[in-house]
Amino acid sequence: MAVKYKRQYSLIIEDLVEAIKHLEGYYRLIGLDDNGWDKLDEEEQNECLKTMSHDIIYGLGKEPIIYVGNGKVQYESQLAQIRVFDGNNCVYVVRLN
Repeated sequence: MAVKYKRQYSLIIEDLVEAIKHLEGYYRLIGLDDNGWDKLDEEEQNECLKTMSHDIIYGLGKEPIIYVGNGKVQYESQLAQIRVFDGNNCVYVVRLN
């Protein structure tokens, strides 16, 4: 099953990039620690965030929840949303339609 969306994909990616920035340790998803992430310049960090966002959307097509850093990203197919949680609190909603 794939993540279904009607919105422009690039806008979804932009929103998801902003959303995952709210999760502590989000860069651990790509195997980096604090020092590794801090060594990247801003452009490299932004490219990594975009790549992570693409990977998360792909992963959500297979699993409804992806753990990212200290939080999680959850696909709500009936609501056409991706919800980003920090612990039990939803901190961001990415609309897919």
